[in-house]
Amino acid sequence: MAQLFGHEKLTVYHKSMEFAASRSELLDGLPRRVAACDHLARGAESIIVNIAHASSSWSPKERLVYLGHANGSALECAACLDVFAAKKLVANQDVFPGKRLLAEIVSILMAMRKTTANRVCEVHALYHTEKGRLFSHEDLDVYQTALRLTGWVESLLTVFSCSADLLSKLDVSTTAIVLNLAEGNGRFSRADQAKFLSIAYKATVQSASLVDLATAKVSAKPSQIEDGREMLRCIAAMLTSLSKVASHDT
Repeated sequence: MAQLFGHEKLTVYHKSMEFAASRSELLDGLPRRVAACDHLARGAESIIVNIAHASSSWSPKERLVYLGHANGSALECAACLDVFAAKKLVANQDVFPGKRLLAEIVSILMAMRKTTANRVCEVHALYHTEKGRLFSHEDLDVYQTALRLTGWVESLLTVFSCSADLLSKLDVSTTAIVLNLAEGNGRFSRADQAKFLSIAYKATVQSASLVDLATAKVSAKPSQIEDGREMLRCIAAMLTSLSKVASHDT
């Protein structure tokens, strides 16, 4: 089939299509009650659409915005895979191929950011973290703590004495902390990064109130409940510090 559009020639576009296909296979085996499922589905589509928009934009500033959106969505998808592993719904080794593919996509997008003034072209940038992880947000203590929080919620689902609706809201809010940390870290604008940190903080406050409601009448050990509350307090403190730095830089 003849290629009609410039983005169809891009390696990063085809890798994004490959990830979208693997995402569909993964979602087929997961309970759709998990909020990260919907985020993964939409995030994979966002990568593809924003790469296409970046390729068709003549304004360097506009291309940079679209590339930032695509990069943020790629990191959001990687965070979704981390959430599945933290909740023990998927084994770590089973999400790694998807994360590796996303790392390749991010590597190209980061390089495209540097060359965006000369239209969209592709090279690979060296992309690694100080701690040897695939993505820089994975080095953040606040991110790792937020991931543990999602696992804590999943482990106590049968213990919480509350409605299914409240449990769903708790899953959504705790997942939002993780995903906004990841996506904000991937945005190219400092203002965008600060915005996503603010959203993550609001999700943390909401999660704390929902945990109070969900644990009002539970049979779990007090130490189990306090573990979750302590994680939320630590997340809030770290987000406050990060937000001050981001706001100062904008």
